[in-house]
Amino acid sequence: MTRCILFGLLLMTAGTAWAETPFPGLQVDVKREGSVYTFAASFDTPLTRCAAYRYLTDYDAAKELPGMIESLAFREAPNKVRVERTADEHVLFFHVRLHSVMEYTEQPYARITFTQLCGDSKMFEGHWEIEPNPLGSRLKFQGVWEPDTLIPLFIIDHFARNGLIDRFSAIALLAEKRKDTLPDGCEGSQMAMGGM
Repeated sequence: MTRCILFGLLLMTAGTAWAETPFPGLQVDVKREGSVYTFAASFDTPLTRCAAYRYLTDYDAAKELPGMIESLAFREAPNKVRVERTADEHVLFFHVRLHSVMEYTEQPYARITFTQLCGDSKMFEGHWEIEPNPLGSRLKFQGVWEPDTLIPLFIIDHFARNGLIDRFSAIALLAEKRKDTLPDGCEGSQMAMGGM
């Protein structure tokens, strides 16, 4: 049961180390209607639009996540990737092994959508959007999650609201660390997009 709470939050983190304080300017919102949670987050990053897209589509980077055992990406079409992940988590006295299969649909330099094909949640789907700004780009996340658990929703509410700030802060910090590296293929893309 505990694994279902952690599972949805782990899936949203592409590859991070947990942050200790909220990232400056990070905005996170969590709402629940019945048993369905809606998550929204946004933050500014110094990454260009192309570099931010490369960061978000670096599915193997999840291996940097504490507890992540495996993250395997399989390209199924030019714009579709299936990602299988396995992680070990420790919460209080619980040790849980998690496994998920997600499908990502890529729209270069603008948007990445995802949906759970199978896993421990009834439903998990959403998207990342990349918006250029003068200092780099703004990354915006929207997700919908329905857990499959008998744990009372008020406990999940508390965990989701507090845990997401740390997780998105870590995603933002990792993006900031990549600001001095321009991924392969971005130079030509930057020129085509006018440097954005």
